[in-house]
Amino acid sequence: MSQNEQSKISLGSLIKPSRVLVAEAYPDKKQLIEALVKTVCKDYAQLDPADVASQVLKREEGISTTLDTGLSIPHARLEELTDFAAAMAVLRTPLRDAAGDLSIRVMFLFLSPAKPAFFQKHLQILSALAEKFKPEFIEELVSLKSAEEIAARLAR
Repeated sequence: MSQNEQSKISLGSLIKPSRVLVAEAYPDKKQLIEALVKTVCKDYAQLDPADVASQVLKREEGISTTLDTGLSIPHARLEELTDFAAAMAVLRTPLRDAAGDLSIRVMFLFLSPAKPAFFQKHLQILSALAEKFKPEFIEELVSLKSAEEIAARLAR
């Protein structure tokens, strides 16, 4: 196995069905981010959902993480974490990103430890997300019926 294969990110390992929200539509990006933050924080007693949401939203103010493919990748680096945490939403009806004219079909929220040792992997996750979530893959996810199916498809 090459060095590249050993360090390859498994996005499926970051998402389990309980961290997948499937919604017909969502009122706005801020509320969707807050819902995903609450979903992640259920598994991490040391995280305060309001504080985490504030950090993610502050990061989004600087530069939107919505790509023209329909994927939005809000993220933050947190001192309280010792490993990566993530949640994902799949929207049947696209959500307009208020920061621009882009539509969100899938939002993949991820949180990273703020320690320097995790920074390279943080960048690898961003890259892996942009590579995997092409429009065809996003449409496939939107067509699936349940969180279990979506999590299983992501793991492939």
